[in-house]
Amino acid sequence: MSEMQADIDGNVPEIVIDVHETKGKRQNSVKHLMSMLDRDGIRYVVQQIPIGDIIGPEGIVIERKTVSDLVNTLKGSSAGVPRLTRQIEGLLVYERPYLLIENILAIRRDPVKGCIYVPFKTRQTKGRPYVVTMETVNYIHPSALDALVERIKGHGITVIEGFNALHSAGLLYNLLFPSDEKPSPGGKRLPVIRTRKSRESFAGEQEFFIAGIPGVNVVRARSLLDKFGSPIEVLTRTDEWTEVPGIGPKTVSTARKMLYSKYKPLKSDDEG
Repeated sequence: MSEMQADIDGNVPEIVIDVHETKGKRQNSVKHLMSMLDRDGIRYVVQQIPIGDIIGPEGIVIERKTVSDLVNTLKGSSAGVPRLTRQIEGLLVYERPYLLIENILAIRRDPVKGCIYVPFKTRQTKGRPYVVTMETVNYIHPSALDALVERIKGHGITVIEGFNALHSAGLLYNLLFPSDEKPSPGGKRLPVIRTRKSRESFAGEQEFFIAGIPGVNVVRARSLLDKFGSPIEVLTRTDEWTEVPGIGPKTVSTARKMLYSKYKPLKSDDEG
């Protein structure tokens, strides 16, 4: 677990924003969000972060993508591992993972040609009651795009669907600071890697216990407990974990390594 450090005045940022989201001239939802935070006096810090584009309080992590970004991630890396799969696995380290698709509500679907059209510029025609929209084409079938989104949800990631950058920024702000919670300019709610909130039930404690296993977040913990019935059954039946949707051999391998490896504590300098 890691927390953001306080500045010289003792203030701690409530939001961490990846530096890559702030580059370039094009206005995106993260830049709009930064303007909203500045307006309301909410502290944030911009730095390079390994997972996600925004880290918020209470275990929130948000990955921002446009539809074109989402399609491009399917092309994979030079090692042949799909980038989207790696990003999904990374998001699941956090308790509350989200994927924002910034402009998915604005796309035009063409099931006949098997593609989608993504708007990138809209202008009002001078003196005429018409709006001209310029689009780019992505050759992914609309049904395939829908299936991809559902697959992401199946991994336990909440998908946020936006219309454009400004609309998406509003969705982000409301997610980070719900209307029934007043933001605290003093920065008291810290962005952390993994947050343990107070549990109101014994079941919540069991979920948190299982979610402590590498590669298992709260959503996966609930699925495992639903299938096997108790934490001890979850721990002793790791070979059957792949029967749970969203859990693959890599997660099982990582969990087994942690559970069955001999405990070897690091010796401090005082211990020699």
